[in-house]
Formats: sequence, structure tokens, C-alpha cells
Amino acid sequence: MASERRLLKALVLQGGGALGAFELGAIRVLLDERGFRPDLIAGVSIGAVTALLLARPKNGDPLATLEAFWREVAIRADWLIEPLRGYASVFGNPRFYRARTDIWQIASWTSIYETGPLRETLAQLADLEALADPDAMPRLLVTATDVGAGQIQAFDSGDGGMTLDHILASGSLPPSFPMTHFGGRAYWDGGLFDNTPLGEVIARLDPALACKAERAVVVVNLFPNEGAVPTDLQQVSQRMMGLTFANKTASDLKLLRRFNAVAALLEAIREDPRWADLEASEAFTAADKGYIEVPNVVEITRSGALQAGAWSDFSPATIAALAKLGEAAARTAFEAGVGLPSSGADERALAG
Repeated sequence: MASERRLLKALVLQGGGALGAFELGAIRVLLDERGFRPDLIAGVSIGAVTALLLARPKNGDPLATLEAFWREVAIRADWLIEPLRGYASVFGNPRFYRARTDIWQIASWTSIYETGPLRETLAQLADLEALADPDAMPRLLVTATDVGAGQIQAFDSGDGGMTLDHILASGSLPPSFPMTHFGGRAYWDGGLFDNTPLGEVIARLDPALACKAERAVVVVNLFPNEGAVPTDLQQVSQRMMGLTFANKTASDLKLLRRFNAVAALLEAIREDPRWADLEASEAFTAADKGYIEVPNVVEITRSGALQAGAWSDFSPATIAALAKLGEAAARTAFEAGVGLPSSGADERALAG
């Protein structure tokens, strides 16, 4: 019955430095116009920062907190001529990262900048007590790359809570930013392995309710898959970067739908009395891994070529332009018929 159905929702946010302002615009539409209240928010790099501020805002207002973050990290470089203002952050960003000054130790550097300013900014905007609470909702998921193990590591707030180390680890993109150390391990940016942790999210959307719940995931992509064939070395570099961090959602969903077919076969075997002996076999038990159906996935994707320096252009004009693009892309995604039910006014607030 309709009254027994429960909507399980998630938001997945890519990494991409200053391009994350696109996510701000998309979230304005999701929260204000669609009433979207996710049960789980996942992010990588700047997406992890966005996820933190949405899930654990100190002032209780997710969107206002995210807006405040982008005001804090905007760089007003009026001392530069306009064409160069987008490159001002090469000298550092006072509320995000600063250039290292220990030049005499450059031979042992493993990064160009240090990220103390970002830790301070997030400490002012995020509720760190709630971040440490494993029962706080919505759940928060970030990924980072274990440098020594060479493996992606997912951190789920439900597994003991989190600290700012987890967020900084997810955004420790080399060689710009240093490794983040905690728990005896060293971490780099999660986007080095997978910039769109869709699989990790789907695995957490309550598989016990797979047949009873309608599950929906919104993915905000900062890197479109399609792009022009490069004609010079600068374009080659930009296209290579875009492809490295582009979303793999299509291939992820293709694989997951193949799992769906296996799940359907196992269910048919389970319901047929002729296969009772097979169901009890070790082979059947090993194959029956509780596969879940692929949820409704809505993609909101930034369009346009990746321009040189786009990662680090924190100028107010560019931030505002990217946010507007995010708003337009979100509206277009839903107008295209990729529906997502609006949440009722009586649903719990995003920050739990």
C-alpha cells in the first residue's frame, strides 16, 4: 500500500575545487524548490566539504551554512586586472589554504600548500559535536585514498562518527595539498580513485527494505563526460583532467543492473520448491549476497569545457556564475522528465 512505502534518498557530490560552487546552485533548487531531504549525503573532496556543511551545520540551516562557506572562500582580487583575477588563488586562499613558507625545506615537501585555514573555516561553520555522533542524521559518507595501501577508503558517520580529519582527507589532492594523517594511515583525495561514490551509497540504502521502499539518488556531476577533441597541449591537459575525474555513473549502473538480474534469478530459485536442496547448498548461500535493485538516479551535470585554472578560480563572479549554472542544470534535469518526488512539509529537517 502507498502508505507503507518509504522514500530512501541520497545525495552524491563530486570533487572539483572551485567548481563545487556549481553544487551550491543545484542544492538551492533541491532544497528550496524540490523539498529534497536526503537520508544520506556523500561527497568527495569539495563534495565532502559540501556534504559536511549540509549534514552538520552549526546554525541548523544547511543552505545558509553552505552559502556562508562560499562567501568565506571567495577571493576579491581587485588589485589584479580582470582577466587575471581568477588566478589570484595561486598565492593562496586565506580561508581555504595558504602557501608554505618553509622554503629551505623544499627538498622534503610533499605539498605546495597547507590546509590549516580550511580546518579553521569548517570548525566555525560545522557542528563538530554532531559530526562525532554516530546516530546523527542524515548520515554522512566521504571517501579518501589510502596512500600506503593504494585503496579507496569509505568513511561512514554511522560507523562511530567522524572528525574534520575525515573531511580534509577526502580533499587532500596532491601535489597541492598535503596528506592527512590519522589512525596510523596517510590519505589523499578520494577522487584519485573514484570521484563519484555511487556504489558506496547504493550499498547503504537499507537493502532490507529494497522491495518495500522507493529509493532515489541525486548525483551532482562537476565533470561532464563529453567534450571536444583537444587541438593543443593545454587542451590535452584539461581534457585529460576532465576524463580522470568525470563521473562513472553509467558504467556503475550497468554493472549494478547485471547484479539485479542475478538477484531476480536467486529469488526465482528461492520461490520454486524444486530447488529447495539447491537453496541450502554452499554455492547458493555464497551467491545470495542480498543484491538490491538499482534506485532511481537523477544526474545534475555541469556542461561546458573545463577551462584552464577552473579548479582554483574562487573569484566572486565565477562562484556566482557556477551557482547559476547549477540552478539551471538542476531545473533542466527535472524538466526532462527525470522525476523525483518532493518531500512533504512534515518530513524531518535535513540536519536531523
